[in-house]
Amino acid sequence: MVAWSSRNGKQRRMQLRIRIMLSVFAICSALTCCASQAQEQVDFDTYFQDQALRFEFFLFGKKAESKVVQGPVVQESSWPGPRKQLVFPFPYGKNAVRVYDQASDKLIYSYGFDTLLSEYATTPPAAQGKWRSVPISVRIPKPKARFRIEILERLKDNRWATLWSEEIKTSDRGILRESADQRGAVFELHKTGEPKDRLDLVFLAEGYTASEQEKFQADAQRMTQFMFEHEPFRKHRARMNVVGVFRDSYESGVDEPDKRVYRNSALNASFNSLGIDRYLLTEDGHALKRYAAQVPYDTIVVLVNSKRYGGGAICLDYCVTTVDDPRSEAVFLHEFAHSLAYLADEYIGAVTYSDIYPEGVEPVEPNITRELDRESIKWRPLLSQEVPLPTPKDFSGQSQGQAPVVGAFEGGGYLRTGMYRPQRSCAMGDGLEPFQFCVVCQEAIERMIEYYAPSQSE
Repeated sequence: MVAWSSRNGKQRRMQLRIRIMLSVFAICSALTCCASQAQEQVDFDTYFQDQALRFEFFLFGKKAESKVVQGPVVQESSWPGPRKQLVFPFPYGKNAVRVYDQASDKLIYSYGFDTLLSEYATTPPAAQGKWRSVPISVRIPKPKARFRIEILERLKDNRWATLWSEEIKTSDRGILRESADQRGAVFELHKTGEPKDRLDLVFLAEGYTASEQEKFQADAQRMTQFMFEHEPFRKHRARMNVVGVFRDSYESGVDEPDKRVYRNSALNASFNSLGIDRYLLTEDGHALKRYAAQVPYDTIVVLVNSKRYGGGAICLDYCVTTVDDPRSEAVFLHEFAHSLAYLADEYIGAVTYSDIYPEGVEPVEPNITRELDRESIKWRPLLSQEVPLPTPKDFSGQSQGQAPVVGAFEGGGYLRTGMYRPQRSCAMGDGLEPFQFCVVCQEAIERMIEYYAPSQSE
């Protein structure tokens, strides 16, 4: 009986190992595909105008099933995003947008992103068959000629499935060409160059009344200062622009359903998202992007006028934080690292997700892994010398008294076992004091800064 259990255990471990290898292969295949497409160097001026198209969609979904319904298409006055790497060079995102030139069928633009729906799909209500809708907005540079746009969804094994596809003429009169809403007060916090050459961050005010405009400006300035006090943002501050947009709310604060508190605010942000008390989001992606469209932006941070501890992020889309909790600055940068660089949480538990990281599947996030093979682990170039994998909590190795050990410490992605993080402590984990990103997370953030603001643009 013991021998039979042992044999079954070995078989199960082998099966999991094979599944992980297959998912790693899927990720590597996606990266190879992106790299080969990137080598073709899609020329921005050949295929695109200096304008953007914002597609508004409704996503409907439950566990293992999603649908897309298209809403309006809105033309924006400029495209502030990347002009060099138009095909997304990373394997990130539970969804993706792809744009093809219709005449040649050439992929000319792509980008990955997450939505709240991908998180909801892993919760018990979704497993019980309860549908939910989420409004999202997706921006692309405006093509010069007829094009095909696709919305894709990542399957559990990291392969892609197409959810929606449409052919569009850029001259279509159905594209809304109205001016952006300019009601917000705009102020510069940090300006180093033209938007097309920089990572452009915009702070949006949420839950501030008209009399609290100066407070929002001071809060945004404080968050900006905190960001530039920490690596790798301090090192790359010359490659970033930061602006704030203030639009007043009718009432101060935001919804707190667990306390039966409800506020009329500009973006209808709320605590208790997905049943987690501190999880703070604005779920109206249409209103969010209309608000932000007043300025050129690549990434959005919503500042919520509240003393309560909380925040949240939808990766590669936006993040939210309160401003008056003693930990608000650290929460901001933690959530910003999610939304900007697709970093995973490195702590254990405290969420309602049941299978956000399926067993036997390698996560695409750059700072967690199931892989323990030294030659295959995603942060192999940064591993400390002679570090064992997995790495014991008390291992000091060659880095004692110097740089912290980079290995594979068990626990991460909300899982206590079977998932590994690169260093013992990081800003993406439990400990917010002292606040510091590990070297793997810093490198991932730097790669995203380079994507938006190539070094030759400095």
